[in-house]
Amino acid sequence: MTDTKKTGAAPKPRKAASTKAPASKSTARKPATKAASKKPAQKTANKETITIDGKQYALDSLNDNAKAQITNIRATDRLIGELENELAITKTARQRYGEALEQELKATRK
Repeated sequence: MTDTKKTGAAPKPRKAASTKAPASKSTARKPATKAASKKPAQKTANKETITIDGKQYALDSLNDNAKAQITNIRATDRLIGELENELAITKTARQRYGEALEQELKATRK
């Protein structure tokens, strides 16, 4: 699998379009481990570069298809992070439900 890393200046944050956004949901995410890692773009002589499999490329030297694939990798990494957060929340909730059930069962035995 191809690893991509963007190095240098931080990109502007983008607001995600979503129909469901609970106020209590954490937006922190784990760093990507397999695909594209989100790192700030490095500007060398006003050129943004990206590191793919240990080799640096100037973004403006890549064709539109390569740029689209980089965008796709970054989008899927963001989604994976969001899903990992939701899974962690769901696992915590399940644990609490089990604990509550244990308390109910103990209370009914008395």
